[in-house]
Parts: sequence; structure tokens; C-alpha cells
Amino acid sequence: MKRISVRKILSASIPIVLFIVMIVWLVFGISNTNSAVDANELDSVKTTIENGITICYAIEGVYPESLEYLKENYGVNVDNSRYIVHYECIAANIRPTVTIIERR
Repeated sequence: MKRISVRKILSASIPIVLFIVMIVWLVFGISNTNSAVDANELDSVKTTIENGITICYAIEGVYPESLEYLKENYGVNVDNSRYIVHYECIAANIRPTVTIIERR
């Protein structure tokens, strides 16, 4: 009966271990990329609404009274299935506050 040396076992297992480590690293990398993309999309929605508010004020001289007004007149689109938008306008001459929360 032949005896298998420790050196042969190690030399055969190192590539397998490295392969497993690389797969785990790849999975975590993809997960982190998805998180970064989601954060960028949330920032993009916030920027789109803020730009719509600014353009409305520049053209009309008053801030828009609702998010629906921005959607109808300035083409601001928000995916309501992904985001909850709280739009609060106190007066026509005070900039509205906008809070955006991602639905999970």
C-alpha cells in the first residue's frame, strides 16, 4: 500500500482553495457593486427633483406646489414602485423640502 505524502496533498489542494477564495471574492465584489449602483440611482432621483424645482422657480418665479406639478410640467419622473417621495411645500417663495426613501 502506497503512502500519500503531505506535500502531494498540499500541492493538489492549493489550487482548489485558491479557486474557492476567488469565487467568494467575486460574489462579494458583485454585491458591493449593486449597492453602489442603488446609491447612485437614489442620488440621481434626488438631483432630478431638485433640478426640476430650481428650473420651475427660474421660469415661473414661484416654487412648484407639488411633485405632480413637476411631473406634468417639467418631465420629472420618479419610479413610485422603488421610491417613496415626501414633497412638502410651505409657501410659493420658500424652497420645498424633499425626502426620498428607497422601498425595500
